[in-house]
Amino acid sequence: MGTGSSFVRGDAGEGGVVTRIPNEVKPRRTLLPSRGSLTLGRKGKGASMRSALSVELENTELDRLRRDFETYKYSKQTEVADLAKKEKKFESENRRLRAELQALQKTCNKLRVERDLACDSEYQAMVRANIFEQDRDKVQHNFKIFRETKESEIRDLLKSRRDLEVTLQNANVPHISVKTPSAQSTTDTNGDTSNVGDWWTALESEPSLGSTTQLQSLHLRGPEFAYNRGDNESPVININNGDWQGISHSMLTPFYQEVESRVITVYLSAPSNMQAEVDIFKMEYESELEHLCEMEGRFFLLVHFTVDNPKELTDDDLLKQHDIRQRQLQQATMFLAFLGGHTDRFTADEYSIAHLMNPGARPAVFCFRNPAYRNCKGHDSEASKLKELVHERGRCKIIGNYDDPNQGAKEAYRELTRLLRLELGLPMDEKNGGMLEHELQNSVSDDMCITWDAYNNADQLEVFELALVSTCELGFEKHYERLNDHVIAAGPLPPYLVCGPSGSGKSLLLAKWISLQQKHARSSLILYHFVGSMKSCSADAVNMIRRMTAQLLQYVSSPPPLTSDPARLLEEFPRWLERVSTKFPGGIILVIDSMEQLQDAESNMQWLLDPLPVDVRVIVSVSADARPQAWRSWPTLHLEPLTPKHVKELVRAECNIKNFSLSSEQQSRLLSHCRMPSTRLPLYIMVLIDELIHFNQTIIDLDQKLEVCLKYADTIELYRHVLETLEIEHEGVANRGLLKRIMQIICCSRNGIAESELFHLVPELTWLFWASLMYDLINRHVLNYRAGLIFFAHEQVNEAVQIRYCMGVHEKELASANQLLIDHFSNSLRPGYVTARVADELPWLIQQTGDMEKLKMCISDLFVFQLLYSRGCCGELITYWQNVGCDKNAMAMEYFNAIKKAEENLGGVFTLPRIADMYELLGRFLKDLGLLNQAVISLNRALEVRESIDPDHPSVAQCFYLLGGLHGQWGKFATAEAYFKQALDINGSAFSNEHESVVKVLESLAFLYRKQNKHDQAEPLQKRVAALKKKLQPFNVNSHGNINMLQKRALQLEELATGPDTPELAKTLNELGVLYYLQNKHSTSEAYFKRSLAMREATQGSDHPDIAQSLNNLASLYNDRKQFDMAEPLYERALKIRQKTLPEEHPAVAATIKNLATLYRKQGKFDLARPLYEQAVEIREKTFGEKHPSVGTALVNLAVLHCQQAKHGDALPLYERALKIYEDVFGQHHPQVAETLRNLAVLRYEQGEYQNAAQLYKRATEIKELDAMSFTSKSISGSSVARNSVLGHSTFFPDPR
Repeated sequence: MGTGSSFVRGDAGEGGVVTRIPNEVKPRRTLLPSRGSLTLGRKGKGASMRSALSVELENTELDRLRRDFETYKYSKQTEVADLAKKEKKFESENRRLRAELQALQKTCNKLRVERDLACDSEYQAMVRANIFEQDRDKVQHNFKIFRETKESEIRDLLKSRRDLEVTLQNANVPHISVKTPSAQSTTDTNGDTSNVGDWWTALESEPSLGSTTQLQSLHLRGPEFAYNRGDNESPVININNGDWQGISHSMLTPFYQEVESRVITVYLSAPSNMQAEVDIFKMEYESELEHLCEMEGRFFLLVHFTVDNPKELTDDDLLKQHDIRQRQLQQATMFLAFLGGHTDRFTADEYSIAHLMNPGARPAVFCFRNPAYRNCKGHDSEASKLKELVHERGRCKIIGNYDDPNQGAKEAYRELTRLLRLELGLPMDEKNGGMLEHELQNSVSDDMCITWDAYNNADQLEVFELALVSTCELGFEKHYERLNDHVIAAGPLPPYLVCGPSGSGKSLLLAKWISLQQKHARSSLILYHFVGSMKSCSADAVNMIRRMTAQLLQYVSSPPPLTSDPARLLEEFPRWLERVSTKFPGGIILVIDSMEQLQDAESNMQWLLDPLPVDVRVIVSVSADARPQAWRSWPTLHLEPLTPKHVKELVRAECNIKNFSLSSEQQSRLLSHCRMPSTRLPLYIMVLIDELIHFNQTIIDLDQKLEVCLKYADTIELYRHVLETLEIEHEGVANRGLLKRIMQIICCSRNGIAESELFHLVPELTWLFWASLMYDLINRHVLNYRAGLIFFAHEQVNEAVQIRYCMGVHEKELASANQLLIDHFSNSLRPGYVTARVADELPWLIQQTGDMEKLKMCISDLFVFQLLYSRGCCGELITYWQNVGCDKNAMAMEYFNAIKKAEENLGGVFTLPRIADMYELLGRFLKDLGLLNQAVISLNRALEVRESIDPDHPSVAQCFYLLGGLHGQWGKFATAEAYFKQALDINGSAFSNEHESVVKVLESLAFLYRKQNKHDQAEPLQKRVAALKKKLQPFNVNSHGNINMLQKRALQLEELATGPDTPELAKTLNELGVLYYLQNKHSTSEAYFKRSLAMREATQGSDHPDIAQSLNNLASLYNDRKQFDMAEPLYERALKIRQKTLPEEHPAVAATIKNLATLYRKQGKFDLARPLYEQAVEIREKTFGEKHPSVGTALVNLAVLHCQQAKHGDALPLYERALKIYEDVFGQHHPQVAETLRNLAVLRYEQGEYQNAAQLYKRATEIKELDAMSFTSKSISGSSVARNSVLGHSTFFPDPR
């Protein structure tokens, strides 16, 4: 080992650092300690340097190692402690997880047990359901047997009744009324059916206790008289219940017949020497008459046959022309004749058929020219004889001995204008030409969205009647049974699908079944819609829903105006279905034919996929290959092609009806041909048979024709052959190609074409050619009439026409026909001449061409906008604007600027009142769309214009009313209240305080107060509104359309109310009084009633039943006007006459007793009223039996009379008996039960039995609240959702219209 000298220190290095170590020295670690750790002092004695250094080094190393060990030991101890803590934590977590696992295992076991129990319950429920279905089938079978048995009994009773009536007539026993069991429930409603005009037996019926407002009041009032729907002897009362149809049949039947025929046809007869008058009349006046009719939604058609040279006509030609003229004369509405000194070949026949054979059958105007005109020589005897016969028969208008053709044409025009205005129901003092000012005023100031559209309904009624005209019912009986089973099945059911190929008879099946239901299921409300082609207005699903909603609203008292917002219509329709279905014991049956033809059918009919109301059944038909996937799960009735047996029976039936026969060989060939499905369709067979029948009347061999027809294997090909044969038969050199042009025009049109339009579009068309052609087109199922328009009878005809006349080389001609229609309707696109027909056709035709600029110009026309909006076509209008690239805001701006421009250029039809109406119209439209900011601007402008004309006019109040409604929706209640009060002040000054306009504002004001929780202010308004509504409703019709019907019917009757005094004239005067009373024209009504009474007394004696009718009507008028002293003697006299001339139990006697008793009660003459009320109870017990609801009503009325006399002991058993009757008949929760309970509560309260009174009143309130909330909650929630997207809160006001 080295010595100490071997440690060498560096000269300049760090102190104490070893710079070199000998090789033999191998220290464990760095030998030199840190600075200051070594002491360089003197060595110890006896110690060497090596040993000293070694000891120091070893001690230092040991300390360091010890310190390292301690550090290591401490760290490991810490780790061990941490591991121990983690172990404890894991053990705790493990115990928790084990506990949770055990809990989950228990839960799993419990769920397994519950699952097993649920499976067992499901099985038991399926067993019970199976048993229930079996029991239901048994009940249905028993009910079917019961129904058939009762129907048979009813038929036997009706037969016995007829036999008894015949026996009574033979025995000359007067005034015996024989009642049938079925008539008992309707006797009170119909009243005296022998006197149609006797409607005033109960003009002011007993007040109902059933209003929700009364039951929600906080204090008890006195008892009120009971009201029962079955006790309304007067059909006028049915108006209060929304049932206008109940009276329209008797009073407005003539008017409805006129509405159904939308074409007013005038047959013009003029010999060849009167052609000057004809030319002048056509050139100067025909267009004016057309315009007059078209503004009222009707068509004017002038029929005139030019006379060919008789020498060139064969006997067959003369006979054919005679038949053609005869058919046109029989269809004519009016007859116009010009005659001078000579006649033609057909003049005498025309006069005879049109007037002489049946004078007065139609309005007739004869214009006889002076024979000396322009030194005319000669006057044949036939002309003189015809003139003499016309004068003798009378009942016509004769314009005689005019000198100038211009004068004759002008006089004829004046008289025809008068007749047309009478036919249309227009006032006689209006100027001709242009849109009448009052029409737009009425359309805006009343209800913009008219509840009842008579013309649209007449359109569907006409389609329904067309579908019924067929003899093909083979195999339908089994289908009727399946449809009936679906209708009577219990529970909510999905729609029922009738599916089959085109031409299989789906429309016919539904039409026949609907007809049967209308006859036998009178307790059900049936709504139907037959869809035409996909391009027609009938294919608009929103318009269909709107029309059906309008029909439902006829059965709702005080219905709200119809909205024009498509989304709201679709949303609210199912709720209206549910609400109205409860009013009909048989529920509502909704039938839609060809539903796949509806535009956007899947989206617009989405509500059919939701659960339908319990009492609603929906039946729809679709083509087999056009069913959407969502509809395929519905129960379906498949219409298959006819079986060979049914084909044979159908061929025989058609042949027998039309007196046509086929040989056995021909019939075998035909049946052999009809083996494929396409040839076994009913439509194919009927077209084929009619084609053979037609050619059997010609010289063509029937075998040859049959062979030709059997070449065509489907209906479309057969129709193509029919069109080809029609061309050969009717077209000659002079009229070549006319059939093709006519078919192309019909194909281009949207809804069809009117005959008057066709003659304008095809000037070379003559009546002789057209009448013969149209007759064959109808008989061979090619064309048909609907709502005054010509359209393709079947979709197969449309396809055949497309193939034959519209494809390939015909495409340019088709485009020309489309442009011809556009030009024709564009001629009417000027102020005052736009009609509903133009608004329907022109925008659609322009849209087909793709000319968006022209389309925008068309729909920007204010009159097009007015017509589309007023008829509820908002969805269609918005679609047009979307197609031209404008949203709702841009559309609103376009219309506002258009009205502003018209305001700047006043003149013609654009007067200041018209401008104000347009602003209001736009405001209503924008409000429907939710554009409330823009709506307020338009309404404010309308208000400014109207205030500048007359600040106190009712139209100003209308603006205030609309603005109040809008601000109420915004939540600006103070502003809304101010507007409503201003409207109330103006209406109160312009009308009486009981006018319907005042009631409308009061109702909205009360609604406003309720929304602000100002119930102390709302309650008196509600009571006032209820009282006024009760007074007004019996005399007012719910819809604007029905008021127009009354006005038109009154105008027609006024024309007839002339001549000598006769019973017929007295009846007409009485009916006029009724009509004017319904329009609240009481003074006019009183005058007609008095005149009718005086005439009946002069012509029928003093004790005739008709005298009692007039007395009763006049007394009811005085009763309504609170002139009790004048009504009392009239009622008393009417009662004496009826008791003398009618049986004691007659409904007219009972009605008069009730009215007189009510009058005595109002006057406080209780002693006189009591025996009459008791007599009413006896009569009803004898008539209906002791358990009938009418008896209960009479008992309640008698009990109330006792209460008013403080005879509570006498009233109590009467109330209890009436309550028992109502509960047995109607059930425990009927409103009639609630009314009786309330009266009982009042009685107990007055007797001091407060606890019993409270219990009875509570039960009555619960029944009423349950009945009132059944629909209100759904309606409010739906309205809130519809409007929250616009305002962020629900709507607070009824639609202010």
